[in-house]
Amino acid sequence: MVRIAGIDCGTNSVKMEVGDVFLTPAGLQMKTVIPRKVWTIRLGEGVEKTHRLSFNALKKLRPSLEGFKSEILSCGAEHLRFVATSAVRDAENAEEFRKIVWDVFKTEPEILTGEQEGKLGFEAACRGEGGGVKLLVDLGGGSTEFALGEGFTPSFVRSLNIGCVRMAEKFGFGSGPLSPAAMESAGGFIREAICDIPISRAQRLIGISGTIAVVSFMAAGEKEFSPYRKFEIERSKGMEVCEKLMGMSEEEMERYPIIPPLRRRVIRAGALIWREILAASALDCYLFSDAALLDGVILDEAGKLLL
Repeated sequence: MVRIAGIDCGTNSVKMEVGDVFLTPAGLQMKTVIPRKVWTIRLGEGVEKTHRLSFNALKKLRPSLEGFKSEILSCGAEHLRFVATSAVRDAENAEEFRKIVWDVFKTEPEILTGEQEGKLGFEAACRGEGGGVKLLVDLGGGSTEFALGEGFTPSFVRSLNIGCVRMAEKFGFGSGPLSPAAMESAGGFIREAICDIPISRAQRLIGISGTIAVVSFMAAGEKEFSPYRKFEIERSKGMEVCEKLMGMSEEEMERYPIIPPLRRRVIRAGALIWREILAASALDCYLFSDAALLDGVILDEAGKLLL
């Protein structure tokens, strides 16, 4: 057994989780020690236009990491793996980010490629999901990863720069409902971006991430988010909720506790991306899973130590 802490710095949020990983006859199994903690700091805010991590975003990063550090030390984690994704990949001043991480943890952050991101997400979400061809969609803030395959290892992985933060900024979405013109313009961009993704080959569609969680919990009639859940959602119902979210203002979203305050500005863009992906699928249902890239990071690190 090995106890591993993982930290994932994404475009919209920073996440931390600690797990005990065991080598069993069925493969690696993880038991959560510290459940996933999330700080929404919008690290990638503005990076689409400036190609730089903003001063305010970097200022928010340090206290979130300091908080995670105290929890990691208190639980006796033996190893830490620290990864970052789309916003840091694209930032010209990523060295400033690296310096903050080094100051807090004395470790070098690993900047994942989009392909690595998709592969690790697939391995985490598709464990225990049986055979058949599965398409994993990880809809993030800066990018969306698609991974297709059977078993635990995908045969096709593609990362596209159509995350919810990036799209909201690229198309200038404000605080009000999306206009028909905005939906058509941004929707057309998304449809063109995903046209080469083999969505029709999937026998099962699996979605992970904050946007898909909000859509799925609302579609299931849940009022609050609860972690480590998975459930099937009718594709038509998911699309209906996406339409509802796109038609809401930030003020109207205040009536829905399941939508975190710092996600209200970008959830409509995320809903638009997910709607277009669902529209391209012919399946009746999709599976929402609260598995995350971070789970894959911890399992992958454990594999290096135990296998």
